Amino acid sequence: MKFGICCGPGSFAPQVEGQPLSAVPPLMEGLQAAGADYVEFGVGAVMPAGGEAEFEKLRTALEPYPLKVEAFNSFIPAKHRITGPDVQLQEVLDYCRTALTRCQVLGGEVVVLGSAGARKVPAGFDPQEAEQQFIHFCRELGAVASEVGIDIAIEPLNSQEDNLILTVEQGARIMDEVGHPRIQLLADLYHMIEENEPVTAVAAAGKRLRHTHVADLGRVAPGYATEGEADFTGFFRNLRQTGYDARCSFEGKFDDITAQSKPLIDLLRQRWQEAAT
Repeated sequence: MKFGICCGPGSFAPQVEGQPLSAVPPLMEGLQAAGADYVEFGVGAVMPAGGEAEFEKLRTALEPYPLKVEAFNSFIPAKHRITGPDVQLQEVLDYCRTALTRCQVLGGEVVVLGSAGARKVPAGFDPQEAEQQFIHFCRELGAVASEVGIDIAIEPLNSQEDNLILTVEQGARIMDEVGHPRIQLLADLYHMIEENEPVTAVAAAGKRLRHTHVADLGRVAPGYATEGEADFTGFFRNLRQTGYDARCSFEGKFDDITAQSKPLIDLLRQRWQEAAT
């Protein structure tokens, strides 16, 4: 299993959100020293609405580092609706084509489709129609992802953030309805805990899983919860049952990214090993 951290340009992590490109070298060096296997950026980092010259600055800044940005999240901005009465499908797909192409150039292999602001069902809109809109969008997105050579992982969220896909079980059903090989599934332990979904749901999802996220209780760095610990071992044990061993990213809040990165990665590796017994 590879372990990584969601951070960098485009991330909501407080210490790195909105930082300039000058912050990228120390960030990458710190994560490499902490033992991260890869990095996960927000799609906003590749500036899909900006010009090639700005993107090239980011590519150049990342080029010297063996640590690669293999995963991306925060895919589609809220202004690009994919459900509801105001969907402009071609405009959204054009945005996605640029974003996915740039992610792939940086070494991206999977892009997470959470994007609650874009997919959340508007008040008064038929939820079933919204679900069908999402499925249709994913089929069209799958064709774009195939052209680029990158996978999409549908992320079930929680009811404080979203009202469309709230469980891994529901995400698996929707993925099956989409029926495109480039459209797969993510399991996020934080959202599962928020929705009281058992960790056995990841075993039921099986080979659909393409990516995973975790955080400790309170959405803090693993090992830094004020009371108790999220069931990392149970989550990993169920992942092992499926044969999954691709990637797992911490996505959440840091107190100090420099100080916490190595301990959290070490803890996750330890729990992964414990899950084998």
